Amino acid sequence: MLPRYKLLLFLILPLLAAFSIEPDERSLTIYKPVLFKKSDLASSIYTLPASDFSNPGKIYIYGNYIYLVDLYTGIHVIDNQNSANPTKTGFIHIPGVVDLAIRNQVLYADNAIDLVAIDISNFPEIRVTERLEAIFPEHTPPDLEWIPHAYSSYNRPANTVIVGWVKKQRNR
Repeated sequence: MLPRYKLLLFLILPLLAAFSIEPDERSLTIYKPVLFKKSDLASSIYTLPASDFSNPGKIYIYGNYIYLVDLYTGIHVIDNQNSANPTKTGFIHIPGVVDLAIRNQVLYADNAIDLVAIDISNFPEIRVTERLEAIFPEHTPPDLEWIPHAYSSYNRPANTVIVGWVKKQRNR
């Protein structure tokens, strides 16, 4: 005859195995890619009036200005000469941007898969001085592991690139 603790273990183990620890599929978050024509990337960088932050990312300080990345959409330019009262002065529209650096009045940023150099010496007038095409991988969905085949170039419109992700709630 089995000792009581072994008998109890023998009866409980199948019960524990029957429980699932997978997340409830009704509340899973999914992301849809924002696609952009590769041929339109070259003309996608321009200035706009100052606007509200929607998805803030990296902050960069250069001279008397603060540059704040708004993930996947562009860069806010903030005049910080009066640090007690910083003033938004404009927005540089750059689809697919997540990172930036500045040196000698040239802003370097990712424009989806391209690296661009933008002359900001006469802001709000800007000029793209150089573009290195297709040097970065496409952006992957935030907070999720990338499934390489999910949005490959084979199952989406030709000559498109992912410039961002939109969070959607999956409902059942």
